[in-house]
Amino acid sequence: MSTAIPKTERLTPPLPVTAADQEGPASPAPPPSAPSGEPGRSQGETIAFTVAALAVCCVGMYYARGLIGPVFLALTLVITVRPLIAWATRHRIPRPVSALAAIMIIYTFVVGLFAFLGIAVVQLIDTLPGYSDRFADIWTQLQDRLTRLGMSQADLIAQFSKAVDTSKVVSFAQALLGQISGIGSMLTVMGLAVIFLMFDMSRIERRTRALVMLKPSLASALAGFAQSVRSYWLVSTVFGLIVAVLDTMALWWLDVPMAVTWGVVAFVTNYIPNIGFVIGVMPPALLAMVDSGPWTALWVIVIYSLLNFVIQSIIQPKFTGDAVGLNTTVTFISLLFWSQVIGALGAILAIPLTLFVKALLIDTDRRAAWVSLFLSAGDNPPDPVEQVDLDDVDRADLDGDGPGPATPEADEPVRAQ
Repeated sequence: MSTAIPKTERLTPPLPVTAADQEGPASPAPPPSAPSGEPGRSQGETIAFTVAALAVCCVGMYYARGLIGPVFLALTLVITVRPLIAWATRHRIPRPVSALAAIMIIYTFVVGLFAFLGIAVVQLIDTLPGYSDRFADIWTQLQDRLTRLGMSQADLIAQFSKAVDTSKVVSFAQALLGQISGIGSMLTVMGLAVIFLMFDMSRIERRTRALVMLKPSLASALAGFAQSVRSYWLVSTVFGLIVAVLDTMALWWLDVPMAVTWGVVAFVTNYIPNIGFVIGVMPPALLAMVDSGPWTALWVIVIYSLLNFVIQSIIQPKFTGDAVGLNTTVTFISLLFWSQVIGALGAILAIPLTLFVKALLIDTDRRAAWVSLFLSAGDNPPDPVEQVDLDDVDRADLDGDGPGPATPEADEPVRAQ
């Protein structure tokens, strides 16, 4: 009696082994990619988020302006004099000695600037009472001319009262007194910041090399910022001094009172972009009109304008080129913006602050390179963001010590952890 084999126990012939089976199991298929039509963050949304974040940062900077302004001023001045420390180190001068010398240079420059400006204000206060009779004569002549035009003194006073808001004058005076009283605290904060920054940056070579290797685009942007800030301070100081000396000689030739004082004012206002020239020419022109008449005041304006145009618009670009790489519109808007955020110190720091923001937000990101087209001066496109090789650290020169290592430990390799 034969037994039947169950279907479950029936043997099937083995399948042929292929090359794919010998190589191992097949790798899992990649997950399906998201459809290309899926909506993402648009360029407009990115700009809106960036503007909103910047607005929040500006509000915070406004409330911390008493700290941010002096510290940033100290940072830019330390960056400017940093090559002097490297030069002294290469000439076998100890770093602490060179750092102290650089600190004294910064202190002398800042304190001398404010001291001369204070002396100018004191001299102006002492000189103006001597012209009280002259001011009275000018006021009488003005009244006579207005009377001939059919306007009485009462009408003039009424029109002046409508044009001038007393509350605004009081608020302006209070703000001005607040700025003057805050000069002492600002100088104290800046002086302490200069000391700490100077000694922290006296040995920055290894940190610079590490930054170049870990964040090359950021290192390149900060190196460009440091170079632009040095150019800005040095160019503004040298050519501002030349303009101030020539203005003083012209005022002395025209026999305008307080010629040296107005030369100092011209030197200080040279650091204010765009409108610094207007601020510097108004006081000597008004005093020349009171002292010698309108023709002398006109000559003051003409000579100031001629010197400013020839030196700062023709001669200066021939020697320095574009020192900061910002067009005139951007510098003017920066002046208005940073004056609102930082205060009076923002007028002087308008260009360095704009360069710093540009370095952090634009120069470090290739996607934001198009913004530089609207910020830079001229029609040349901005340089693309390049990856800085470790061997090119000397060309980056972030520490400001020029090509070549300043100390033996600067050649030690820096390895990422």
